[in-house]
Amino acid sequence: MKLFGKMFFSLIIIVTVIFSIFGGIFIKLSFDNSLSRELSRKQNENQMFVYSFEASASMLSSDTEYIQKNDIEKIIDSVKRSMGESQIGITIVNQKEKAIYTDSKIGKNIKIKDLKDNNFGYLIFKNNGSYYLETMSKMTIESGTYYISIVSSINEVYNDINEMMKNYRVILGIALVVTCILAYVFSKKITRPIEKLSDTVSQMAKGQYDTRAKIKTDGEVGDLVNSFNIMADRLEKNIEELEDTARRQEDFTAAFAHELKTPLTSIIGYSDMMRSMDLEKEEISEYSNYIFLQGKRLEKLSFTLMDLISLDKQKIEFNRISTEKMFNDIEKTVEQMLREHNIRFKMSVEPAVIVGNEDLLKSLFMNIIDNGRKAISGQGIIALKAIKTEKGYTVFIQDNGCGMEKSEIKKITEAFYMIDKSRARKEGGAGIGMSLCKKIVSIHNAKWSVRSKPGKGTIISIVFQEGQN
Repeated sequence: MKLFGKMFFSLIIIVTVIFSIFGGIFIKLSFDNSLSRELSRKQNENQMFVYSFEASASMLSSDTEYIQKNDIEKIIDSVKRSMGESQIGITIVNQKEKAIYTDSKIGKNIKIKDLKDNNFGYLIFKNNGSYYLETMSKMTIESGTYYISIVSSINEVYNDINEMMKNYRVILGIALVVTCILAYVFSKKITRPIEKLSDTVSQMAKGQYDTRAKIKTDGEVGDLVNSFNIMADRLEKNIEELEDTARRQEDFTAAFAHELKTPLTSIIGYSDMMRSMDLEKEEISEYSNYIFLQGKRLEKLSFTLMDLISLDKQKIEFNRISTEKMFNDIEKTVEQMLREHNIRFKMSVEPAVIVGNEDLLKSLFMNIIDNGRKAISGQGIIALKAIKTEKGYTVFIQDNGCGMEKSEIKKITEAFYMIDKSRARKEGGAGIGMSLCKKIVSIHNAKWSVRSKPGKGTIISIVFQEGQN
């Protein structure tokens, strides 16, 4: 059974039980109260009858036998007239419970032994579908001790209680109808947000991860909805990241296979020509050189991949590094290469000390400078500037090369991604350098940003925490 059904029927059952219990208690108390009042009235009536009978009997100057046989009916008739005809039957018995007078058609049911200490007793009984109250009191006159039993109808009390029961059933029926309506509305109000949330979960289970619970409510359900939406946002983000990772892995595999295929095809082709054809010495030298260059390219590719993989696994040692000395070493290394390509290198370094691995940092900056070289056609300038800023020690590397679109910036750190593949391969690149750079930046807990405009060039800034890792 769903939550709505459980709440709906639970509320109906609870209200029914409460109404039944309290209604039953109320009717029982009302009945007991009515019966108690009727009993008290009949007791008083019985006592008044006894007093009236005693008074009338004392005024007679007859002997006992004569009173019992001749005058008793007159006395009872006189008392009845004075008290009204509420009695159904009157019985007078002596101490041996022998009836000396009776006009009751129902008969006497109460016994002398049932009387209490106050010489009064009563009995409620049912006869032919009617309810009766029989009261008995002790009476003492000159002729002896007697007991007067008076039977009266109390159908009115039971009729009242039966009428009350009928009215109660009607009220209970109306209350149940109202309860059903209110329980339905209340249950719907409580469960509707949960049902909507359940529908949202079902949609997400079917792969619609952008679905959100659009429910406006307060309390615990509102908190649950908000928490679910936060969880859904994180889940969608994680799934997107997983999908992006899977895509990049597929791209990496495809690109890696392609990078291997191109030089291997050339190596196999030229090797086959050298093996199967009679070639001139110059041709053999040319083909051998081409095979050698393609082999070196594969070697460089394998070494770069090894560096990229090993960075995640090996323990890297960090030391305090003088930036002035490190950048001077880099300048000496790249200056000749850049000069050969008619590229001018400008460097301005503010001395500082950072913590890191010097070999990795040199590889980082030389990779970025080399990428800048590949982006420049003809004469150009590559500038390196390192200064202290509020954010930390910041290194800017700028070139006036071909630049790139904004959409390309996020992709340049993906393995084997090349904006201009033909030029990159011509320059001996495989598209792994910037992936390696990103890894080195991450290892040093540094932050970097790339700004570029097509035809204007590129600026890469890297911020290190000065004097700490």
